[in-house]
Amino acid sequence: MQRETDKIKFILNTDGILYIECLPNTVMTLEDGKLSTRLGAELVNGKPVPMLCDLTNVVKMTHDCRKHFSGPEHAEIFTKCALMVTSPLGRIIGNFFLGANKPLKPTRLFTNKDEAVKWLKDR
Repeated sequence: MQRETDKIKFILNTDGILYIECLPNTVMTLEDGKLSTRLGAELVNGKPVPMLCDLTNVVKMTHDCRKHFSGPEHAEIFTKCALMVTSPLGRIIGNFFLGANKPLKPTRLFTNKDEAVKWLKDR
């Protein structure tokens, strides 16, 4: 199953992982975060799954958006979350998110997709 906005692609893969990929030069606002949560919730249909969120193309994420992503509404769609970063800016955004917002479910930063998927599949 798949959904797409002008900023994000969502794929619920056959491996049971919800893959979220931000498109190039993405600026995430609160409205984008709420839309992302809604589309993710539609794809998982009330059954939280592991989620891999590729932040590689994110150039900015507002405070309100980060707060939303670490809150209870967003936490309802996933069991644990791997945040993929490949650039120094992505690492800064990811580390800032993890340090300042304290997600409600297990969330880790990765630079290698295979390692992220392995962690997501570990029980």
